[in-house]
Amino acid sequence: MNNKSAKQITKNYKLIKTGALIAYAFGIVIGALLLNTHALLGICIIVALVMSAKSTFDMIREKTIERVIYEDLDAEKFSEIVKLGAFGKSKHHKMLAAMYSGDHETVLSITEENLKKQVNPVELCNNLYKRGFVYFEREDYDSLTKTVNEFKKLKAQHPKFAGIFENYSVFEKYDALIDEDYEYIVEICEYDLKNDSKKQQNHKLTILNVSYYRAIALYKLERFDEARAAFENIIAFAPKTYKATLAKEYLKRPELN
Repeated sequence: MNNKSAKQITKNYKLIKTGALIAYAFGIVIGALLLNTHALLGICIIVALVMSAKSTFDMIREKTIERVIYEDLDAEKFSEIVKLGAFGKSKHHKMLAAMYSGDHETVLSITEENLKKQVNPVELCNNLYKRGFVYFEREDYDSLTKTVNEFKKLKAQHPKFAGIFENYSVFEKYDALIDEDYEYIVEICEYDLKNDSKKQQNHKLTILNVSYYRAIALYKLERFDEARAAFENIIAFAPKTYKATLAKEYLKRPELN
């Protein structure tokens, strides 16, 4: 866990990014100077720098400020970093901070705005997922049902994107929840946890979400000892996320004491 403050992390990111920009600019100048005497070498230097720029700056962002949410699972600090403007006007990062810090109103506001103007079915699906994320945490199952039905309709309308829609297996969990098929949720969550890919940048967030779906299902099945252990594991795994706050609320219930 990174003990540096949000301001320190943001400052370090900006310093490293500035240093990289200067290094790239210096390299391009050298490449340009070589064009008169060693044209091929100069062109190779410039092309290599231009082609590697995006991946370099992506890596710097991932290793400094994005790791706060993806690795440290510190939603509180990540929200501060977003507010400090480290990501500029990125809606993606603003949404990510809101989702894992429990800022439901921000998530719903952004998704509703996106759903009104989006025509890309993949983006529409992604926003439906985020809206469902909020309704599930709120236990607003009527609104969740409507969101699941919208997803099914979208999927039926765009069969050529079926493979992409299948990646949103969370809707399968929501569907089972609505049908009160809690055993199935436990089964698919345990499968997901066993087969989670650690190569994915967001694999820890995936573990957190799936663990919470499983804990809720265990609670609904009245397997209270297992549910208690599941909620306790969530708190230990990601104490600075809203999921941990929700888990603590569940642990206050008489059945889990």
